[in-house]
Amino acid sequence: MIRLVRRPLIPGEFDAERWLPSIVIGVAALAWTFFYLGLTTPACLFRKLTGVPCLACGGTRCVRSLASFDLMSAFAFSPLVALVALGVCGWAAWALVARLRSDPLRVRLATDDAGRIHLRWIIGCALIAHWAWLYCKLPV
Repeated sequence: MIRLVRRPLIPGEFDAERWLPSIVIGVAALAWTFFYLGLTTPACLFRKLTGVPCLACGGTRCVRSLASFDLMSAFAFSPLVALVALGVCGWAAWALVARLRSDPLRVRLATDDAGRIHLRWIIGCALIAHWAWLYCKLPV
């Protein structure tokens, strides 16, 4: 079974809620500055050599669309990158609220052995579906 649980931080466990909001804000500021200055990224070397998009192709255009709050374009460029970026931003917002409330509980993914197998299959299928989307939709 796969589920989200709220539990206290285990001694020695990384406290993502402490650092995640600062990291997300820093990366967002860096990306906004990068796009504002009109800087460009180099072309994808994997795609240049093989003609096939890599799993990250379209990610920069996706983030640029997310930065201008154009969700439809972001999902069209790279659905998996858009989902991950929105999920991380949501988790960072939750973490910030939890830190401001001094909540001792942390949100973590809890799985048993069967859940870990299911999670691996879900991630694998998501990556394959994402690559197929990129292969069919991204311009050459």
